[in-house]
Amino acid sequence: MSSLDLREPKPGYWYINRTGKLMKVKMVMLGEAGTEAVLIQYVEGSTLTISMDDWNCLDLVVPRYNQGQVVLESEQSI
Repeated sequence: MSSLDLREPKPGYWYINRTGKLMKVKMVMLGEAGTEAVLIQYVEGSTLTISMDDWNCLDLVVPRYNQGQVVLESEQSI
């Protein structure tokens, strides 16, 4: 299985932040320098647009499902 680079938000992927909130990347907004902003949606439905600087400050893990168990993959384990 290939590793996921947590520094690059992937639309459609779910992430868990350091406070345990589940969020999904809905869209990335591109500019001349590449990805400039990220639209995230929390599981309860609220959305938030954050800059890439803010995204890079998040301490994220990615939930991975392995035969009925949820395994959290963090950048440290990648």
